[in-house]
Amino acid sequence: MNSSLNHIVLAKCRALLPLLLLAFVPRLAAQTFTYDADGLYYSCDPGMKEAVLIACRDANTGYVYEQANVFVPATITVSGASMGGDSSSESENTYTVTEIGEGALEGAWAQTLAFGKGSQVRIIRRRGLYGLGIKTLELPASLRVIEEEGLYIRSSQKTQSFIATLVLPAGLDSLGLSSIVLNRLQKLRFLGMTPPKCAVAEGDARNPWTAADNATPEDITVEYPDGCRDLYKERAGIGDYFTAFAEPETPTGVEEPDTSGIRSSAESARKVLQGGRVVIIRGTRSYNLFGHGMSF
Repeated sequence: MNSSLNHIVLAKCRALLPLLLLAFVPRLAAQTFTYDADGLYYSCDPGMKEAVLIACRDANTGYVYEQANVFVPATITVSGASMGGDSSSESENTYTVTEIGEGALEGAWAQTLAFGKGSQVRIIRRRGLYGLGIKTLELPASLRVIEEEGLYIRSSQKTQSFIATLVLPAGLDSLGLSSIVLNRLQKLRFLGMTPPKCAVAEGDARNPWTAADNATPEDITVEYPDGCRDLYKERAGIGDYFTAFAEPETPTGVEEPDTSGIRSSAESARKVLQGGRVVIIRGTRSYNLFGHGMSF
């Protein structure tokens, strides 16, 4: 009797063992898949609901994205049950674009490149935007990293396809070696209060920048937020490469405003200091009511 009971208990334990093991083994991450959205190819992660722009070229057909305007949306909508789509919830079919993959747009015949509103692209991988002949570029505020040779805008005097001013977003954290190729660039504008970390190789003059096609460090004006000049000049890879740091306007005093154009006694004109600059304010008169300054 005891022997039979032991056999039954043992059999049940064997049956439950696989279930117990599954309870403690982490679920395998869902495999990524490639998805074509408007002629651009993305690597999609069903688990993270994130997409990486990986190519403008189909490896099988040799198709190359040849549209004049490249638009990288903030999100893509995936269809097809085998690709993580066709869910009852539309949001479950939505993937956030978070990266420009390695060599993703290299060779694209684009004249403009734009990112969708609310873009969450955090990184431009190596040669991600390489050799583009675009005229305009607005990098997303979400951008944190540009890897080696990540951004190379080739210039053409014939088509005027070069960018005179490059604006780098405030949240940009790091730049790799030769991450930005400066073709015919005239102005480099940083929006961050803290300059990005720059890859600097000892004995290597490239730093994050490669000057080419008539662009030299002496020709490029570096702009930065008020009060950050010393931070940028002292940053390795910036201060030891560029020489033309923009000087902020420093007024020597406030002159009396010209009131010849005032038409009535109710109008006034005055000069005030705002942000280190002289600003003329016309048509206002200030009063003090109950201890509170008010303008009319």
